[in-house]
Amino acid sequence: MNIVPPSKSREKGIEYSADDLKLNAVGQQVNTVDFKDYYKILGIEPSASAEDIKRTYKKLARKYHPDVSDEPDAQAKFQEVSEAYEVLKDKDKRAEYDELREYVNNPNRFRNAGGGQHFQFDGNFSAEDQFEDLLRSIFGDARGFDPRGRSGGSAPRGRDIHHRLHITLEEAYAGGSRMLRLGTMNGEKTINVKIPKGIAEGRELRLKGQGETGRGGEAGDLYLQVEFEKHPLYDVEGDNVTLVLPVAPWEAALGTSVEVPTLGGRVNLRIPSNSQNGSRLRL
Repeated sequence: MNIVPPSKSREKGIEYSADDLKLNAVGQQVNTVDFKDYYKILGIEPSASAEDIKRTYKKLARKYHPDVSDEPDAQAKFQEVSEAYEVLKDKDKRAEYDELREYVNNPNRFRNAGGGQHFQFDGNFSAEDQFEDLLRSIFGDARGFDPRGRSGGSAPRGRDIHHRLHITLEEAYAGGSRMLRLGTMNGEKTINVKIPKGIAEGRELRLKGQGETGRGGEAGDLYLQVEFEKHPLYDVEGDNVTLVLPVAPWEAALGTSVEVPTLGGRVNLRIPSNSQNGSRLRL
C-alpha cells in the first residue's frame, strides 16, 4: 500500500548577504575572495552525485534543525546547510558554482583561458567586473545582493522562520489544511497551511512572506518541515505504509478473506493458504 508520491515542491530563492562574500581587487586582478565552499559545508566530495547531495542534506537538516538540536549555533548551521543544498541541487547553478570554485582555488588557470571556458579574465572588462557578472548569474539581484558589499538600494529583508509541522498519515495521503499559530517578533499570528496530497515526511513547505517583517524591505519566508504523527495502526517505511494484520492459525493455514483498513478506506484481502507468520502481502 503506497502513499501517493508528492508533487515537486517550489524552489526556495537563494539568499546571500554581502558579508558572505567579499571582493578586493587591485588593477585587473582579483586579489582576495572569501566565499563558502558548499561541498565542505555538506561534507561531500565535489564529484558527489545528486542523490548523495540530497541524502546528505536531509541528514544534516535533521541534525541541525533548530527545533531538535541543542547546539548553540544550530540555526546558523541549518541555514548554511540549506543554502548549500539550494545551489548544489540545481544542475545549472551547480555548474556555475563549480566554475567559480575552481577559479577561487586556481585563479591562474583562467588568466589565459582558451575559448572553451565560460569566462576569461582579459579584454575590455576588469576581472572584478567579469567575476561580479558570474556571481550575479548564480545568486541574482532579488535580495539586493551586491558582491562589492553595497546595499543595491534595497531595504533589509525580514528573517526566514523554520518550524516543524506535525501531520497525520490521513492528511499526508489525502491532503488538507491546518491552522497554525505562530509567534513572531511582532506578536502572534494565525496562518492557514495547505497540505499537498501525498506529501512525504521530511519535505519542506515554503510560505512566502510569512516570516519576520523586514525593516522596510519584504518579509521573510516561513519554512515548515513535515513530520508524521505516530499512528495507532500504521508504520511508515519510505513511501510505503505497513500494517500488522492478526489472523487465526487456521486462517493462515487454510486461507481466507479479511477486510483490511487502509488510508483510502476498507478493502478485502485474500490471505493465501499456508501463509507464514511475518509474511507480507501487498495492496
